[in-house]
Amino acid sequence: MRCQKVDYTFPMPKVCLISSLAWFAYSGLLSADQGDTLLQVHFVDVGQGDAIWIQGPAGECSDNGLNIIIDGGPDTGKGNRLITYLETYKFVKDSVIDYAIITHPHDDHYPGMTDILKNYQVKTIIDSGFPADGVKFQKFLTAAKSEKVGNKPSTFIEMRKQPTYQLPDCTDLHISILFGDTDQAGLGSGNSRVNNASTVVRIEYKKFSFLFMGDLEGKDRADPADKLSMGEKALLSKVPAEKLRATVLKVGHHGSETSSTLSLIRAVQPDVIVIQSGRKAFSGTFLPDQSVIDRYKKERPGVTIVRTDEGDEQQGLDTTNDADGDDIAILTDGDSLRVRQARLSGSKRQWVTVKKLQK
Repeated sequence: MRCQKVDYTFPMPKVCLISSLAWFAYSGLLSADQGDTLLQVHFVDVGQGDAIWIQGPAGECSDNGLNIIIDGGPDTGKGNRLITYLETYKFVKDSVIDYAIITHPHDDHYPGMTDILKNYQVKTIIDSGFPADGVKFQKFLTAAKSEKVGNKPSTFIEMRKQPTYQLPDCTDLHISILFGDTDQAGLGSGNSRVNNASTVVRIEYKKFSFLFMGDLEGKDRADPADKLSMGEKALLSKVPAEKLRATVLKVGHHGSETSSTLSLIRAVQPDVIVIQSGRKAFSGTFLPDQSVIDRYKKERPGVTIVRTDEGDEQQGLDTTNDADGDDIAILTDGDSLRVRQARLSGSKRQWVTVKKLQK
């Protein structure tokens, strides 16, 4: 089990219960920021992997606000920290998830989504459609394709087969799928090819925007940062720069040197970057690469950097205990934005304000 119990003062969001169509508002340290008009984006610390929970503002494509999960992290069962996080927020069993997006079929992204399907009612499941091998992933696909809400089968989307698929457009909340897997050349081979099958999502709410890159790559590790290839090249070739710009960027591939080319950074122009990573060694290298951090700092002086591996190296953590609760919550009413992180203070974790933005 990788989940470590931590003591929090939590921001508590609303929860939609399908059985009663009721919602409950919980207040915590962030009570001054709570309200139905907020877009909340939670980056859950699952160690080496991605797990993101998004709650949309009430009235935007849903009376109570959309619930979206992007990736589920590497663990299942009692070690699934995404489920632990949702339960801490009183997101009870059989609540509704409107969209579950599995960016690509790597083991640090999709396994935890199996528990999302078991515990909640998922209306629409979006898979890359990349033809991945392996018994574990095939079992996940079987579960995804048999998911139901009540007695009605859920919608299952494979981006490779439905490349023009988009989520409904709301009034002030706009969610776009900018890139999905395609059977085109130039997207690498082996693990790189799977990374470059990643579904890339952008969310805009009034004056602020978020870009979620999955594990999209832009170059080989040994290439210079000004070289552009693979998934980032395909993305930038498809999407105009002004539609890539984002206030908050979930950095691709856990901050690996294979991601975040200069071309991408200059197109996105982020004010805040979020890196989801842990303490897993890849041929002796831990992510994020310092070269990538330095690249963002040089290109975007003053950029705010928040990481789910906050302090993990100094604490001597490894893959057995790196999912220790360095969660990140970004909240915006469309006019202002606050970046919060749960950080260790003595033996407890407390939510602290990392950055405030006003437009």
